[in-house]
Amino acid sequence: MTKHEKNGPIRLARRDVLMRGGAGILGTLIAASTRNVAHAQTPSVENVMANLDTITLGDFNPNYANQWPFRLAQALGFLEDGGIENLEIVLTDEYVPGLVGRSLDIAHGDTSAFLAAGTASGLPITMVSMHRDKEWWIMGVREGIETVDDLRGGTITGGSLAGRNTWIMRQVMKRMGLDPDTDMQFVPASGGSDSRLGALLNGSVDAASLFPRHQAPLTEAGGKFLYEELVDAPQEAFAVMGDWLDDNADTMQAWLVADLKARRWLKDPANKERAYQIMVDLGYDIPESFRDLYDVELAQLSTDGGFENAEVMDDFVRDLAVTGVLPEGLDWRPYFNFEYLWKAQEALGGSPRPPAL
Repeated sequence: MTKHEKNGPIRLARRDVLMRGGAGILGTLIAASTRNVAHAQTPSVENVMANLDTITLGDFNPNYANQWPFRLAQALGFLEDGGIENLEIVLTDEYVPGLVGRSLDIAHGDTSAFLAAGTASGLPITMVSMHRDKEWWIMGVREGIETVDDLRGGTITGGSLAGRNTWIMRQVMKRMGLDPDTDMQFVPASGGSDSRLGALLNGSVDAASLFPRHQAPLTEAGGKFLYEELVDAPQEAFAVMGDWLDDNADTMQAWLVADLKARRWLKDPANKERAYQIMVDLGYDIPESFRDLYDVELAQLSTDGGFENAEVMDDFVRDLAVTGVLPEGLDWRPYFNFEYLWKAQEALGGSPRPPAL
């Protein structure tokens, strides 16, 4: 795991992510048995000052686009304006245990992971805003595939046969007029999306689930994106523990105001080059070809930290249940508290989104 501070990254042992001082996960499991709803008490939301001057944030993905908004909030001084002088970023797949064990104040991760952990543990894991509220559904095809009819009788992969990307490819095939049960053969693939791209490039499969960054190398090899659509999918969130939220309401409010200011700044095309340069200066590797994906990448980012409406989340959770990630009939609402997000949205001239949970 890697911890980022202003002066650079620090390596952390796994136990440091899971425990802080003497308070570990076991103690938290015993202590945190109910979910509490906090109420921000501030006369001016935009000018609220955090009660904590340091935030430790857990993140699962080192990619620059994944960390863009909050690193900009730090670099542009928006966090400091709200009294948060230090942002420590811990890169770890153990972001849920770290959150529960109190080594992390806030965690950025998959909505499904927070819901699954909250359901299984009964702990007050509470999502306070979204990172991405949309996702690209993209089918890439190898050289020689030109039309939908060329796919009939071919092979396709979305990675794990039971995974979400395979489920997405099945939906894409239906939208293209193909029968996912008979028109193509789904084959499993290990590794991530880059491995699926490799399978296309070497001709092992005819089609695969890909992401926007794969378009350039695929096109250079004679392939192309045969289908691409941006769909509502509140897939990534920021979460805290419910009792942490009770104790640190002003910090949460200050964080959200700063985060939304950074998102708004980032989505202004006039700031594009500076936004990239700030991340490069912070040590992120951004290939030149990725800069061409500015609009495509930001299309997935929630502009205001919310998602469209409750029906969208209903559909998203129901789809996750189909793949076995979440139990059927899960009520997601107890794991969300958007009170502070809505106040931040309104303080910056917006409207609550979603309007209700």
